[in-house]
Amino acid sequence: MIARSLVLIAALAAAAPAFAQPSSRAGTWEMYIGPEFTDGKNYSFEGGTTAKTDTGVGLNIGFAKNFDRRWAAGIDIVWAEQDYRATVQPGPGNANPARQVSGQIDWRTIRFFGTFHFLEGNFTPFVTAGLGWTYIDTNIPSGPPETWCWYWYGCSTFVPTETSTEFSYNAGLGLRLDAGKGVFRFLVNSQWVDYGGSYGGDSVIQYRLDIGTKF
Repeated sequence: MIARSLVLIAALAAAAPAFAQPSSRAGTWEMYIGPEFTDGKNYSFEGGTTAKTDTGVGLNIGFAKNFDRRWAAGIDIVWAEQDYRATVQPGPGNANPARQVSGQIDWRTIRFFGTFHFLEGNFTPFVTAGLGWTYIDTNIPSGPPETWCWYWYGCSTFVPTETSTEFSYNAGLGLRLDAGKGVFRFLVNSQWVDYGGSYGGDSVIQYRLDIGTKF
């Protein structure tokens, strides 16, 4: 994915002179959708527990307003998931051996952002930054199964899991191409999540390819 992204950047850079004329994005709204890939990472926690995540895959949907050719603001909604493997150390005084566990983490992020385009043309690099909230579902059971019943639907059983909603913020750098009403963007983004407690905060690197339209 990274190699393909570098090829895309090189191709867009070579075509830059053809798109140097002023763009028509000033005053427009835009919507876009695209895949998001999150780098895997190693984590270490208090007490010796460690975890490793694989590359995550997600989907980003965004909506923005271009105030002029340089400034824009909007909202992103992201759904993503990552597989993980962890070595869980026993608590103090517990003689049991460490446990190996694996599973999937589900991420849901909503963020409000601002973007600055360096050039007024149809092809331009840009920087963006935002803040919002990230919902994390570890899919680790936190209690016994629970059953709920509805008169019009029947009954269903689910297992509650360990979840958390945390403050998050991001900063990214990318390239943008306007082709008529079409919008194409490649973005490398760093997202920080404030977990609180003894762990504090941490960041992940994400790669996005947005395809959308202006109106």
